[in-house]
Amino acid sequence: MRRRSLPGGSAMGNPGKHEKDVSMKAMVKFDGAHISPRKRLKNQSKVAPEELQPIWEEFQPIYLNGKVQFADCLHCHNRLGYNGNIFLRRHLKTCPAKPESTSAEVTEWMSPQDSCLPIVTIDDISSVSPLKWRSKIWEGFTPIFVEGKLQGAECIHCHKRLSKHGGHLNRHALACSKRHGHDQSHHKGNRSSLPKLKSRVRDESSPARKAQITKCSSKLRRASSSSVITYQPIQVVADLLSLQAPGGTKCSSKLRRASSSSGITYRPIQVVADHLSLPAPDGTGLKKQKTSSMTNAAAISTRKFGQDSPYQDIARLITLHGYPLSIVENEDMRRILKNISPMTNKVSLSDMEEHLLALFQKKKINVKDEIALTSQRISLSASIWTHDGPEPTVNYLCLTAHFITEDWKIHRLVIKFGMYSPTNLERIIHCKEACVPESESGSYNVIWDAIRDWNLDQKILSLTSVGEIKNDANTLKLKEMLIKKRCLPIRGKLYNIACVDDMLNSVVSDGRSYILFLVGDIVKDFFGACASSSSMQQQLLEVISQMSLKCPQEDAKWWHKLYFRLEVVLQFNKLFPAAEVLSPEDMTATWPICKILRTFYRVIEVISSPSSPTANVYFSEVWKVRTVLQEEASNDHAEIVTLVMEMQEAFDEYWQNSYVWLSIPVVLDPRFKMSFIQFRLQRAYSADSLGYLSEIHDTVQELFDEYYNATEQLSGVRLLRSAALDTADNDPLEDWDEHLNCQMSSELDDYLGEVLVPRKDDFDILKWWMEHTTKYPTLAAIARDVLAMPASAVQSEAAFSSSRPVIPKHQSTLSIETIEALVCSRDWMR
Repeated sequence: MRRRSLPGGSAMGNPGKHEKDVSMKAMVKFDGAHISPRKRLKNQSKVAPEELQPIWEEFQPIYLNGKVQFADCLHCHNRLGYNGNIFLRRHLKTCPAKPESTSAEVTEWMSPQDSCLPIVTIDDISSVSPLKWRSKIWEGFTPIFVEGKLQGAECIHCHKRLSKHGGHLNRHALACSKRHGHDQSHHKGNRSSLPKLKSRVRDESSPARKAQITKCSSKLRRASSSSVITYQPIQVVADLLSLQAPGGTKCSSKLRRASSSSGITYRPIQVVADHLSLPAPDGTGLKKQKTSSMTNAAAISTRKFGQDSPYQDIARLITLHGYPLSIVENEDMRRILKNISPMTNKVSLSDMEEHLLALFQKKKINVKDEIALTSQRISLSASIWTHDGPEPTVNYLCLTAHFITEDWKIHRLVIKFGMYSPTNLERIIHCKEACVPESESGSYNVIWDAIRDWNLDQKILSLTSVGEIKNDANTLKLKEMLIKKRCLPIRGKLYNIACVDDMLNSVVSDGRSYILFLVGDIVKDFFGACASSSSMQQQLLEVISQMSLKCPQEDAKWWHKLYFRLEVVLQFNKLFPAAEVLSPEDMTATWPICKILRTFYRVIEVISSPSSPTANVYFSEVWKVRTVLQEEASNDHAEIVTLVMEMQEAFDEYWQNSYVWLSIPVVLDPRFKMSFIQFRLQRAYSADSLGYLSEIHDTVQELFDEYYNATEQLSGVRLLRSAALDTADNDPLEDWDEHLNCQMSSELDDYLGEVLVPRKDDFDILKWWMEHTTKYPTLAAIARDVLAMPASAVQSEAAFSSSRPVIPKHQSTLSIETIEALVCSRDWMR
């Protein structure tokens, strides 16, 4: 048997005792495992046995996943797939760059004087691939290898990355718009127009795509023996620059070299991703590395459409911050994304719309599940939006759902965004979309479509809408249809409620002429004097800094700006009385108007709060408006009295249509109940209060009976009772049924008869009902629905604005489906 030499010169079969002792002590750490010289020799024989040394002196082997996968020719630098030494010998016979004698050159290149390992350049991971491709389809594609396995292909014309399956590549070859003459080259076999695969693989080694294993120094460990000195590097690590492994991690290399009696023998380079750990001493890490490699390879193949795709992140960014979709077609953005994930394809504006719609559908499923989990009813609010511009011509309807979950937390979520007015000609031209028919626009169609889509036909409690929607004939038509289908409780008495902020804006608008006549010139003269005096300007800034009032926006309503100015004038007059900015006559007109506007401002601020207040606070806030108007109606200033009388007419119209639904949540407040309503109405209307109280009590009783009967039906009691009645004409237990019917209201009577809960500032009504659900199950179900009813269809920022809520101008040219996806997804993500 042929004997092989150890690096130290000892024979493999029977080493000497001294050599055996020394070599047994020379344990080295290679790739995280301690290996004895005998085992190391066995491993070396597997990598580069003695009879193969002449071949590997001409090639640089490259390891992937622990196996030799490729070999770089040291003469022509071509990379060959390793399927046996016979292919390497064939290449040496035809290698054009091989000189007649290369031993001196190789010996010089592998000189022992080099203290560092050679620089080995690894191209983009797609270039680490064998050059044996028989199928003609690969003439138009560059193979992409990941972890040593074929994972995909890149079209050399449009640079789109595809799966490795031949059918997919054939379909793309026929449909590729940038593939010049693909019919002739594909069907006739004309290969002259396409670069060879070998050259294409090498063409990818540009500076932007290249990953270089940097030359790094080795810490060498010297182990002495009787005749030679053996050098063993403890660890050599080289970073692959700019090369991204699966999941975006960089790759590193573990290199090792060992000396032999004839010189230095370079061990093959093993390319290892940083996310893979080195093998443990017991070898258990190898299985984990293999599993991790397979997982990451699968992740790369689905990266384009996966959840973690960078374009999904861009979709979230566009949704949250309102950036234009065209950002994905910006060259700088494409370069950034390519650097982050080289496997990512270029995405156009239409592709990004698909990403946005996919994100919307995914989140919509979660929101639907959240609403479906609640067994209670849902309250809706409807507002009108428009696009940003000087003359908006298109209006949208935004529908929001308000509900309380099982944990008694109030939620508000946008569930629908559709066209309120039909599409005009300009939108058809700019958006290149078909005209939205009347059957898909308007309040009736948009709201009803949302009700069917979200399965709310048996779960609607109320609808609060702005004036334009509330007074729309289609909205009234929808209400009649829902009542006919028995979708609304208590015959729709809580449906189609007017917004409180709309009512207050209407009340102020009715008295605008009187307000401006009384205080307009006073405010104008004051700020004119401040502008002409530097000392007054300094005093004005000091006054504003001490005020806790928020300055209105530029697009705020006229009365909001006027109220802020009146507060500044009054505060200035208080802090600097010597300035005499207001005469006594001016004060008699300024103070009452500021008082009225202050009340309106604070009521809207509370009711339209983004924190979504519970409905039990609405009655007291609206009552503040009635109280301030009642007080100023007895003012000595005749013009003020005339102004207040006009405001009272507009308020009384709203009150007559809203006092019932405003009172029901108060009855469900254990601090007030029916006693508070009775107290307020008797003081305000005296004998006429009986009619109001009777209507409120009857509505509460009707609502309780309806909820009680619904609970009874779910439990099956009513079905059993009706079956028993059908079995005999004269039921002997009929008196018992009547007794049960009389007991139905006992839960409501017990609740109303109990002592009121003491008023506290930190009282949480939702928490109280959650704790008393067992005691009052029917009333708790009613409270959970009623307390979520909104009094405003918009939040305070839009309530004080002179314009409607808007969508960005660059989004107005998108299709209505994409706009809905952006608006709804942004609301859900916030």
